[in-house]
Amino acid sequence: MARRYPSFVPGWTNSDKFDTSSGRIDRMNTLEEINSLEEQIQQLITRKNELIDRACVEGRDIALAHISSDVVSGFVPVDHLKVDKDTVVVYQGVPGAYSHQAMHDYFGKDIKNVNVAKFEDVIETVKSGKADYGVLPIENSSAGFVSGIYDMVGSSGLTIVGGDEVKVAHMLMGVPGSKLSDIQTVYSHPQGLLQCSEFLNRAGYAQCPVANTAVGAVKVRDEGDITQAAIASALAADIYGLEILKDDIVNNENNTTRFIILSKKKEYVKSAGNISVCFALPHESGTLYSILGHIKHNGLNMTSIESRPLRGRKWEYSFFITLEGSLMDPATIDALDHINKDSMDFKIIGTY
Repeated sequence: MARRYPSFVPGWTNSDKFDTSSGRIDRMNTLEEINSLEEQIQQLITRKNELIDRACVEGRDIALAHISSDVVSGFVPVDHLKVDKDTVVVYQGVPGAYSHQAMHDYFGKDIKNVNVAKFEDVIETVKSGKADYGVLPIENSSAGFVSGIYDMVGSSGLTIVGGDEVKVAHMLMGVPGSKLSDIQTVYSHPQGLLQCSEFLNRAGYAQCPVANTAVGAVKVRDEGDITQAAIASALAADIYGLEILKDDIVNNENNTTRFIILSKKKEYVKSAGNISVCFALPHESGTLYSILGHIKHNGLNMTSIESRPLRGRKWEYSFFITLEGSLMDPATIDALDHINKDSMDFKIIGTY
């Protein structure tokens, strides 16, 4: 919808046109003309998208030629990711972690896998060729983005080729025979502690962060201390023989973590409907507004945005944006092309 400008605009000066009969500034003609131009611009954009959509129906090659862009060069569309008996997937944590569950959800329980201690190790294992795909958490519906993941992925040279959502049903678990009244200290990943903060704060437990939710479960099992508990999944409790003392203790009952699948290959599944990009902008008025305008004018929906300060560049920021769209859709390519031209260091991180 075109903007409608208000009948009063602050900042007009004595040099503006006056209505001599009333002594007031006569702005109506100017404002009406601005509003008319805004409506015409929106109509032209709508018409352009209609023509592009028609070209898609008549032949996608015609549409792509119309808005040909180097911004998507190198990305290869595939019907599905290549997964066979030799495929290896790497995840962070230990068996029973939510990353472990996400891997099974996406690739199946029979997939060959290795686990590593840190998020950075997932990226290095894929880059080295020791694994074909890597699994990393990117965002939680309660606690927000997982700190540092976008930075790591954006600078890694790897591509996001898939995604999975895992409902997080955190459990408080202790060694067999322990009771809720025995617990004094709780171990979990910082995100796990944050996602259960209301329960933990009411109980007054000491909270100790560890590298992974399942790592906390391992620690409780190995030390056998009835005053210790872990926050992890029911899968972790089953794997490590712990007793669930209280189930589903998350702040938000719809708590979900989004995971991404990484690959060295610059490819995407044809049915992919999300695109993640990163770019940098100077600290100048209107720069981000201009970028968002390209998304709006092409009828796309932005599902997430995160900003990060650029190292060594004062008051300049990198942005990580996820859009609903396809690299086979002309309107999406048009938006990406314009974002590329209006930003610095533009990169498509992946589509999934």
